[in-house]
Amino acid sequence: MNRACKVVLGIALLAVFSFSASAQTNWGRFGPSGAQVAGAAVGAGTVIGVVLYRSLHRPSITGCIRSADNAYTITDQHGQLSYTVINAATGLKPGERVKLQGKKKKDKSGNLTFRMKKIKHDYGPCTE
Repeated sequence: MNRACKVVLGIALLAVFSFSASAQTNWGRFGPSGAQVAGAAVGAGTVIGVVLYRSLHRPSITGCIRSADNAYTITDQHGQLSYTVINAATGLKPGERVKLQGKKKKDKSGNLTFRMKKIKHDYGPCTE
């Protein structure tokens, strides 16, 4: 389980335990207060938002493919950063502008890498 999921789970558990603690005090009122309901709504909205973002967000990079030293690199057209493509598919061609789906990372020596999952779109030859 990654760190973000653990944080979301911890927040949800704290919200549940805070409701059960207030219900056990028996101070003469029934049900949660308006603030508790609002807090629960905000917490539930946050949890749903994080889950949807994590499940629907697919990182991608668009740029030109280059080949050097038996490895492919892609230069991001937005940030002008160069990434070494890991798990390069056989469909990659140097000199082509493509949109790749995958994950951006840094290796142990600080070099930028892009772990490719698939080619989303091939835009044709680079115009640079």
